[in-house]
Formats: sequence, C-alpha cells, structure tokens
Amino acid sequence: MQNPLIPQILSLLHRKPQGISEHSILKSLTDHPGFAEIGQDGQLPLFQKHFMVMNALYQLQQSLWDEAQLVLEISPLQIRLHPSNPRGKCEHLATVESPDLSDYYLDWKNFENTTEENVVELLESFWRRFIKADDRAAALQTLKLEAGASAVEVARRYRELAAQHHPDKGGEKETFIRIRQAYEILRVT
Repeated sequence: MQNPLIPQILSLLHRKPQGISEHSILKSLTDHPGFAEIGQDGQLPLFQKHFMVMNALYQLQQSLWDEAQLVLEISPLQIRLHPSNPRGKCEHLATVESPDLSDYYLDWKNFENTTEENVVELLESFWRRFIKADDRAAALQTLKLEAGASAVEVARRYRELAAQHHPDKGGEKETFIRIRQAYEILRVT
C-alpha cells in the first residue's frame, strides 16, 4: 500500500537536514488527510499514527537508498537524511538497526490487526522493562557495583555487605534489608 504520508515526510526531511524527531513529524502532520479515518480516543489512534509514520519512514529508507544512495537514519530520538559514505562504503545496512522492526512496520496487517488491548499491553510491557532497568541500576548502586557486574561478583559483594551490615553483627536492619532487596533484584535480572 502506498502510504499517503510519504511526500510530506520526505519534504520535512529535506527541510530539516540536522534531523527531526518522530514527535515533530507527527505534530507537523496533525491535520493530514491520511489520518482522517483514525479515531481520537484511547491509545489505539496514537499507535496507528505512529505506525503510519514509521511505515512511511521505512518505505522511504529503502527507496532513497535504491534511487539516490541517500541514507535515512531512523532512531528513537532523531530521524535524519544524509548522503552515503564518501568512501563508497554501504552505510545503508548499518541504518537498519533491527530488520525485525522494519519488517513489522512494513507489514500493514500489523496496523490493521492491532487492537486497543494490544497497545495497552505493549505499553505496560515497556514500562515494566523500563522500571526493571531502573531498579537494576539502583540495586547496582546499593551494592556499589559497576553495570557489567557478573552473577559471581553480585553474590560475592552481597555476602561481604550482608556480613558487614547484618543486625546480628551490629548492623542496621534497614540497611541490611536494602542490601538484600538489591541482591534479589540483581539475582533475578
């Protein structure tokens, strides 16, 4: 299916050589006729608009490379169009960070078959992973470990701190509990 957003998105990309965010693209296309059939209430309409933008971007990414060897970099924070590497190396493949993502957004069945419930579930899953990552960072800080700490390092550090802060050895109960909670988070993630 030909995405009706492609001409306007291409125009935006040419006008913004420094790059543009997806949010700015969506904002610029608020009144676009391609969004006329999309509802206004709930999470599904936002997902559908997002899907249409991403579909247009991935279609453009391939066609711009095929037709003019222009690289369309698509990342969460910035979308940017630029010439290919002057040394002749193919940078296009490097811009497709995840072929699965491209395949997903290029398949209109994913647009048609996604329900409000699917979108809510997707958002909840994202926040669970986000919070889990945040909890992991705090747990590492509590145990005074670096981000790449192995399971062996985590266990060793936990034993050291637990022995030092255990209430039976004169430590504070709250400190020991924080250390134990941090260990449990790191042990599971």
